[in-house]
Amino acid sequence: FDGPVLRFISKELCNTLSEKKDVALNPSTVNKAIGELLCSFGIVDNPQEALETCGRIAEALGGEGLPHADEKSDRKGKARKHNEEWVVVDAKSKGVIQVGMDCMAKYFEDKRWYPAVVEALMTNGEIMVNFPDYGNQEKVPYEWIKLPASEIKGSGTTTLLTAPVKIKQVGEDKKQVSNMADDGSNRALSKREIRALRQKQKALEAMRRKREAVKRAEREKAEEAMRTYLESIKTAKKRGRDVHVHNFSMFTPDGSQQLLESAELKLTPGRRIGLIGRNGIGKTTLLRHISNYEIPGFPTYLRVVHVQQECRGDMRSVIETVISADVERAMLLTEEKRLTQETKESKSKGGEELEGGDESGGRLEEIYQRLQEIDAWSAETRAANILSGLGFSKERQSVPTKSLSGGWRMRVALANALFVNPDILLLDEPTNHLDFPAVLWLQNYLLKYEKTLVIVSHDRHFLNHVTTDIVHLHGRQLKYYKGNYDTFDIVRKEQRLAQQRAFEANEAKRKHMQEFIDKFRFNAKRASLVQSRIKALARLEKIEEVEDEAALRFELPQVIKIEGNMVSLDNVDFGYDKRKGLILRDVSVCVHSESRVGVLGANGAGKTTLIKLLMGQLEAFRGRVTRNRTVRIACFNQHHMDQLDLDSTPLDFLKEKFRKASTDQLRSHLSRYGIGSSLHEQLIGNLSGGQQSRVAFALVTYPQPHLMVMDEPTNHLDIETIDALVGAINRWNGAVLFVSHDQYFLEKVGKDFWGVSEGRVRQFRTFKEAKSFSYAN
Repeated sequence: FDGPVLRFISKELCNTLSEKKDVALNPSTVNKAIGELLCSFGIVDNPQEALETCGRIAEALGGEGLPHADEKSDRKGKARKHNEEWVVVDAKSKGVIQVGMDCMAKYFEDKRWYPAVVEALMTNGEIMVNFPDYGNQEKVPYEWIKLPASEIKGSGTTTLLTAPVKIKQVGEDKKQVSNMADDGSNRALSKREIRALRQKQKALEAMRRKREAVKRAEREKAEEAMRTYLESIKTAKKRGRDVHVHNFSMFTPDGSQQLLESAELKLTPGRRIGLIGRNGIGKTTLLRHISNYEIPGFPTYLRVVHVQQECRGDMRSVIETVISADVERAMLLTEEKRLTQETKESKSKGGEELEGGDESGGRLEEIYQRLQEIDAWSAETRAANILSGLGFSKERQSVPTKSLSGGWRMRVALANALFVNPDILLLDEPTNHLDFPAVLWLQNYLLKYEKTLVIVSHDRHFLNHVTTDIVHLHGRQLKYYKGNYDTFDIVRKEQRLAQQRAFEANEAKRKHMQEFIDKFRFNAKRASLVQSRIKALARLEKIEEVEDEAALRFELPQVIKIEGNMVSLDNVDFGYDKRKGLILRDVSVCVHSESRVGVLGANGAGKTTLIKLLMGQLEAFRGRVTRNRTVRIACFNQHHMDQLDLDSTPLDFLKEKFRKASTDQLRSHLSRYGIGSSLHEQLIGNLSGGQQSRVAFALVTYPQPHLMVMDEPTNHLDIETIDALVGAINRWNGAVLFVSHDQYFLEKVGKDFWGVSEGRVRQFRTFKEAKSFSYAN
């Protein structure tokens, strides 16, 4: 039960009862007055919780329902404060803003100033304010905040230190454990609690240091891998391109858990392999071991490229970045330039210093031959074609990578790998951040890839179209299957069924033989038969029972349904710059309590703009935008990891966000999303991408939203987790609006589809019709 609503109800009750001196207000009378109202609006889940909430309301009102004398005088002080001169906050004075401070804030709909209270300071610079007269919260820029002139006046003061201070000591003081509880009770902690907190803080700090050490080690390994490859190609002779490593074991980067045990790694040129397995089982770690040449016996003369993250932005253009990705080409061209210059200088001296000239000429011939093999002379054309296929226009190919968003930088990283054309290409979730046209282009490109390709992907359609083999990482082993994902799924189910039948037949035979032995063990006439059965039983093959794979299950918190439309747009036009024209024209759509809407459209078509208009983050040029103010909306976007504190644990992270929730409530909520108790105390940064996505889902759904707005929710999730998410949404009674390129997810969840193309938004009943409209061009 959040503070703004509590203050709003308290204020309204206080105003109502201020004239009724004879009314005693206690938890029972407050519950009688508003308990049913709290339950009907979904603010509380049950009558008991309503009674507890009403008790807090009674306490906030001074026990007897009326404000104390000091509270009344405080109100008068605030009234006088509002009569002061108010000053708009600027960049110099924004540091004055603090949580709990009274202010004036501009409301986004009518741009008028209203009394407000600062609720939170956001990491992106925005301020979360509460409008107590209306009981709602909004995020506003600091320029939309006014403070009393007396507050602003002292913002530039500087405090001089009276004695020298060690900076290290200041940092340590900041890390000291507070002796006050953070549960809102304002009580002092006991010595035992303080010791426990200090121990926990030390453990977290050790985990952070270990994580940073692992990250540094990974960077060093990547650099060492490149040096190893460059040395190998100079010395290694022509060898085979097959990879076959026996008895390979692998552990997590911190060495705490074994991921593979005596496994067999087989990679064959010309095969396109899909690597699948549950989140956190070791798929990305295996790809890193391959790319860093950490597997004993792996041929280091094979060029391996692993695409796992977006490239770092700098001032180089996109096409320059892609061309420079081929380190071998750059190295050969530099050496060729140096040797050519040395040869010219030798000839200009009249041939006096031609010693070693034959050696230089031989090396130049090797360089030219290798440059021809890697097709070095067509580099710019190949780079431009790859970038064009991934959605980069000629203009965007020339912009600095520093100016690109994370999604476009991920495309640059993918283009880098395709341009290098390595012997073994490792792609980790390559379809993330790609729209349907780019995914289709990548499919067609990879179908022609003649070398070894290993793909980790959650997209079933992509795996079915691209892969020729499936490798399943399960039970610390790599199991190989011919065919695409659908074939693997069928074959594996058949194998599990056959194994279970063989196990049952084997057990029945074993039981029958044991019964014969037990029955006639002491019968002299049948002693020879008994001995024969004993020997046969010892020789009988042991068949393992098929393990039941625990099906992952999500549970979204059920909500009280909202009647009518939650949000609607009527004949809306919008553009970021009127001079450049409109992005969306004449849009009329609505979301109601049973909506399951999938939004399709090419990158830049206006999908995100449409969602921001619905969420109230943008203001329409023309038309009407209607929102139901009682609706709670949660937004899950494709950069959800920006919301997470990677140096915190899932449990501590949720505690920080929801201070009034108990530890048991938060543990239970995390478990709804497959975050087991063993992961509650691990650093979020040490979790896999899929596990981090589940923590983000737990974060956005804890307030029990009526409407979930999701932007690429399946990114980083494995196939089993996507199935669990589909099931959870289909069982949920709230509304869903989502953008996704995952065709399986769209077809399983969506009941209606919005197609966005050329500024128009049209509604369709089938995915196929929406796809045809959205990507017609």
